[in-house]
Amino acid sequence: MILEAAIGDAYGAGFEFKEAEFILKNNNLKAYYQHGLYNDIYKKYTDDTQMAIAIAELLLEQSDWTPEYVSDKFVEVFHRDKRRGYSERIYNALNNSKTGADLMNAMDYQSTGNGSAMRSYPIGLVSDIDKLLELSKIQAITTHNTKEGIISAQRIALTVHYYLYKDGDQPLIDFLDETLKEKGNYKIVGPVSVHGFSTTNVVIPLVDNTFSLKNTLKESVDLGGDTDTVAELCMAILSVKKKKESNLPQFLFDELENGKYGRDYLISLDDQLFHKFKLEIR
Repeated sequence: MILEAAIGDAYGAGFEFKEAEFILKNNNLKAYYQHGLYNDIYKKYTDDTQMAIAIAELLLEQSDWTPEYVSDKFVEVFHRDKRRGYSERIYNALNNSKTGADLMNAMDYQSTGNGSAMRSYPIGLVSDIDKLLELSKIQAITTHNTKEGIISAQRIALTVHYYLYKDGDQPLIDFLDETLKEKGNYKIVGPVSVHGFSTTNVVIPLVDNTFSLKNTLKESVDLGGDTDTVAELCMAILSVKKKKESNLPQFLFDELENGKYGRDYLISLDDQLFHKFKLEIR
């Protein structure tokens, strides 16, 4: 799950907010491309996956969270492996923080961005829905203490949960609307903005109507805009879907970074998570 998400993130990063002509010409799933702003983001995942790694480690370490505990982990994971892709607001706050308390003090808590959603998918492994909603909210409010930030995070965690535990009981969107007591405006429209609702409104119908990781990766990037986050979330969710087609090109695995926190570490995290929650890796 985290491995596939990192691939979507790293591949999508090469197209993030680039012109439609560039995407049309190069989005053929034959090569990774460098990020338009950061030359070091090449065959590497961004903040999206790094923050999801923090959430995954938290799930392995402790089941009772506080915002301070979650913030401590975000600071720890950032400083041991600094990388770009974060918004300037979050990057500077993390860079200047030594503790979670420092990070929380630096936040204005008004963001409606998709940062809380892009990292929430590991929480979908939690079988108890009330616990899932609680953990999703706690991690969201550390940086995105808004209705949009919280609900967007819960939508993504619930979608992973649905494909692991609820698939076939009722349609996905009905399950989300019923659980969150809302009527989501789910439409596949691009380019995709960095806002939480805009991102999740696109990701959820994308994964609901497909089984092919390869086709969905291409489609998620074709939309343009915040391509790394959309691709990351689609790959994470589809990786746990029953009867999925695990048909991503092999180069995406082979060429993904494999340093200390690279490909092998992500595989190990996936193994540990699925073992902890007594699930089979599909």
